[in-house]
Amino acid sequence: MKVIGIVIIILAFGGIAFGAENHTISGDVHFQWDGDIYICLYNVEKYKEFYKQGHDLSQPECKYIRMNADLKKAKQVSFKFESIPKGTYSIVSYQDENKNGKVDFEGWHIKEYWGTYKENVSVTSPTWDLIKFDLEENISGIRIQM
Repeated sequence: MKVIGIVIIILAFGGIAFGAENHTISGDVHFQWDGDIYICLYNVEKYKEFYKQGHDLSQPECKYIRMNADLKKAKQVSFKFESIPKGTYSIVSYQDENKNGKVDFEGWHIKEYWGTYKENVSVTSPTWDLIKFDLEENISGIRIQM
């Protein structure tokens, strides 16, 4: 009976410790143009999918914000990702001007407006190595400019 009690305690504390490994990421995306906004949290595998012509943005790792008059006037939108495990990620925001729900390219360059968590990435299309970050604790106050 003692063994069962000890096992239950270990599992309970193990569950608490495991839950402590999840984090929250939050911030704002600032934009100037019209079009629905997608804010996506990717690991390296999912990011490779994003960077393909016609990638469907209606994925679980993307938050969809339908543009409306109030948002257009405010020129910013807040986001929050919760219960995210420790790991390496990127955050990419994308403004879908033609509202097709897909990533559009012109040659090798992303055609519509985009931004990343890493400030001022001055390239025409973001690469994983430039925009990745390690999530080891909660992150707040992110500002993404498109």
